[in-house]
Amino acid sequence: MKKTLVLTLSILFAMVLVVSAQPPSAEEMAKRQTEEMKANLNLTADQLTKVEAINLKYANKMSEMFAGGPPSDFEEMRTKMQENQKAKRVELEKVLKTDQLKKYDQMQEERQRNGFGGPQ
Repeated sequence: MKKTLVLTLSILFAMVLVVSAQPPSAEEMAKRQTEEMKANLNLTADQLTKVEAINLKYANKMSEMFAGGPPSDFEEMRTKMQENQKAKRVELEKVLKTDQLKKYDQMQEERQRNGFGGPQ
């Protein structure tokens, strides 16, 4: 009886953990990206406002791409993600200074080396 109770509680606890491990919202992703950029790029108040809007725009696009569940065509998804990153960088070029953009590119390269999403 005691073993059954412990096993049942363990299974319920595991189920709660799985259900609560949902991916972050677009707003959470954008906020995390903006905070990282703020910390590493010495953004001005004006830049911070613009970067925040750009990050939210592209986080929303990413969320839309994954809204239907896992992609059926990973190559197509990869291509769309790369296109979004290029478009985002073009917008950031209008906001960031040359040295900030260089540091941003380094951050992106490091994130790619560390795998999807970078180190957490």
